[in-house]
Amino acid sequence: MSLYQHFSEVYDLFISDYEWCFEFIKETIQEYADNPRSLLELACGTRNILQHFIDEYEISGIDISASMLEQAKKKMPDVPLFEMSMTDFKLDRKFDLILCMFDSINHLHNYEDWINTFSCVRNHLNPGGVFMFDMNTLERLDRMSQLPGLMHQKGDAYLNMKVTKTAGNVVNWNVKIFKRVRDNLYELNEDNIEEASFSPQKVKQDLEMLFGKVHIRTYEDGPNIVIGRTFFVCQA
Repeated sequence: MSLYQHFSEVYDLFISDYEWCFEFIKETIQEYADNPRSLLELACGTRNILQHFIDEYEISGIDISASMLEQAKKKMPDVPLFEMSMTDFKLDRKFDLILCMFDSINHLHNYEDWINTFSCVRNHLNPGGVFMFDMNTLERLDRMSQLPGLMHQKGDAYLNMKVTKTAGNVVNWNVKIFKRVRDNLYELNEDNIEEASFSPQKVKQDLEMLFGKVHIRTYEDGPNIVIGRTFFVCQA
């Protein structure tokens, strides 16, 4: 059983401090999108972002993890959710907004997969549509690799994460989940998840080959979870 099978069960407990993200998305939509009505999220996970827009847009989501989608469907049974990879997804419609947040793009190790994802997005955007995503920069990942492992507790579950540099532009996230079975007995599930990053300037150049306008935003202050991320806003 993969980590995501276990992680999906506690994901909402530990991935919850994202008010900054929801507000940023809403501000960006107001600034760059013209009366959008439909929204697709790539790597939607358990629906942390989608739930905030269910009353505003016609929403859909895709994710490569069946267990993540299973959790999402329990909370949003009427929302179209598809088990697909962001690198080659094909849907029979287009959207006004497409999101890919929480450094999901970094989970693609090969830059060719980034380009394939961008191309798929462009093919699924309506004229004037907006694509927004964020990425962990190499500098941020390097800084995180110098930190000791972090332990988080929520209820009867513990999450330990340690980032280690491997080679070149790749880091490894060692993730341990401790979940209480009974009394003082805990079940341990562990996995190693790699993230890769590439030059934001290179990414912007290639995005400009597909989209009419590409904007970059960065933050030097705010929550630690924001600092070091680069945000791209692309207009079809």
